[in-house]
Amino acid sequence: MSLIPVRIAGTGSFLPGPSIPNDRVEAVLGPLDNAPPKIKSFVGNLGQKMLDRGGVHTRHFAVDPETGDMTYNFSTMAEQAARRALEMAGIEPQQLELVIISCPSYDHSTPPTSALLQERLGVQNCAEMEVHSNCTGVGKSVQIAYDAIRTGRYQTALIAYSQLSSIYLRSCYFNQPKMDKVHAALRWILADGAGALVLQASPNGDTSHQIVDTFVESVGAGRPAGMTAGGAAADLMKASSQIPELYEDGNHHLWQDFTAVNDNAAPLLLQGLVNFTTRLKIDPATVDHYVVSIPTTQLYEDHIPAFLDRLGITRDKIKFRSDKIGYCGGAATVLHLDEMVRNGEIKSGELAIVHAVESSKWMTAGFAVRW
Repeated sequence: MSLIPVRIAGTGSFLPGPSIPNDRVEAVLGPLDNAPPKIKSFVGNLGQKMLDRGGVHTRHFAVDPETGDMTYNFSTMAEQAARRALEMAGIEPQQLELVIISCPSYDHSTPPTSALLQERLGVQNCAEMEVHSNCTGVGKSVQIAYDAIRTGRYQTALIAYSQLSSIYLRSCYFNQPKMDKVHAALRWILADGAGALVLQASPNGDTSHQIVDTFVESVGAGRPAGMTAGGAAADLMKASSQIPELYEDGNHHLWQDFTAVNDNAAPLLLQGLVNFTTRLKIDPATVDHYVVSIPTTQLYEDHIPAFLDRLGITRDKIKFRSDKIGYCGGAATVLHLDEMVRNGEIKSGELAIVHAVESSKWMTAGFAVRW
């Protein structure tokens, strides 16, 4: 079978609401008035220091600061990014044959968020898929669309990732007496945003913006989960323990193993990049841009020497890019790529590897594109 080249025809991003500076994070997400005293002390004494040390100066939340209500859900935020990508690609939504959305959660248990995004875009007929994933959702979705287009099944696909961290971070979501320091600290790390890509078949020799390959790898078997959020089937197995008990115990809270992330996330991301470039049969030093998921400058500075040494690159090829938008989880790499495309940072003919590591069960995923 002759495989059809696939190109990125458009990129798009969306950040909800105004920029929130560090000193406004607690005000927008709501006060932790009922948290245990030690958590209040932790927030008061270390909150600002952790925010400043993280290197993020502003971020965005889909939260009305006056009412505390959410201003977007997963599909409505993805729609905004998708329309920007479609505009760049110069195509109408009705031309889409495949719509894929990835999210860490969903708007409803059913119907799928992908069908809701399709409806919001006004697409009457298309294939749609939803990929339930955190930071590696973009890489997984690109692989699905890339394989479907290059084998001729579809001609045009939309990929969107929507990160709605604040739904888990608002004070109203917590059973505050059951909070620990991790629950409070995540409010200073995560942010909201959505990114989108339009992929198209390129059968007529147009080699610009061409996807070279994709990579998806999970190494989580036997490793404890690095990020958890309760509330689904595994927490509702016993008739005696349902939603009221779930809330009472605080098991619906979003939680992360910070020690495991600090120890494992960057090395696994680096190994994923090495594995990917090995698969591509290229010298990693020849890659012009590594567009990766890095949540804080502290993690960046702690681990960048290993990246520079093993990949044989300089700092200008792998940058910390979350300082103005915060860490938007799975949407981060597409948000960064879109900014690079729109400001002209990525030049014609340059090779970029867009790659992310996910701590939920330890995996990496991404794609390579020759711009």
